[in-house]
Amino acid sequence: MRNLLRKPHPFIFNIYSIVVPSAVTFLVIAVLAPFDFHEFDVLQRSLYALLIACCVALSIFLGIQLLRKLFPNFMKEDCWTVGHEILLFFLITFLIVLEIFMSLYFVYEGEESMVYIFGKTAFLTLCISFFPIVILVLFEQYWQQKIQFNRVQLLTEVLKVENEKLHQKSSQQLQLKDENDKVELKLFPSEIICVRSEGNYIEVFYEIDTIMYKKLIRNRLKYVTEVLTTATFFRCHNRFLVNGNYIVKIEGNARNLELSLRGIDFKIPVSRSKANQVSEFIKSL
Repeated sequence: MRNLLRKPHPFIFNIYSIVVPSAVTFLVIAVLAPFDFHEFDVLQRSLYALLIACCVALSIFLGIQLLRKLFPNFMKEDCWTVGHEILLFFLITFLIVLEIFMSLYFVYEGEESMVYIFGKTAFLTLCISFFPIVILVLFEQYWQQKIQFNRVQLLTEVLKVENEKLHQKSSQQLQLKDENDKVELKLFPSEIICVRSEGNYIEVFYEIDTIMYKKLIRNRLKYVTEVLTTATFFRCHNRFLVNGNYIVKIEGNARNLELSLRGIDFKIPVSRSKANQVSEFIKSL
């Protein structure tokens, strides 16, 4: 269960994130008339359905904006997981329950206690919200997967063309230094495959005469980014700087993209915030 909750999941918030749950909520109440809604005529039921659908739309929009402002670390798209998605569902549902309950609080004239009304409101809201949320998640997964697949196919075709070109070595070697300004490596930019951040250290992966080497240097990735200023290098992630000439394959799922580099036996993640820049970077090589 813990591994499932930590599984990466796409965070998608757009107009469909508001319209789809609201529309499905309206249709469920107005057409299917679950629970006690069948006691109302069509016009009354439709009005209640419209009111609840508006509450759903408002709760989703305000809830996301509020969470982004109060809990920016929790709402980071690059760190989004299945657990985050489930928790967000319950938080938004709670806001919807509060809105509906407050609207009933001022107009209700029955004999049931407010605790009973709140509990019933929460139960009905959870039951009605379940199917719209499931439909929305499945739709977003399908749509995002389709977008990523098309993007990966296009970039892979571009890479095939670019990898056929000969990349000449720079006439000047670069000096990579540690934080004490001691020179640790002298390399041509074309020999550097990628650089990975490891806390206070950077791990430089490089190739000389088709043999791959790696070197651990005490310094920050920001330093290397400032040194490797040529157009062939791309900061694709907060932990990785890659040489575009070594990219051999791009893969993607509903959440993110990954790069495969020649000579490297692990895949390089691409931050969601950088995903749209990858295609422009590949085309500029």
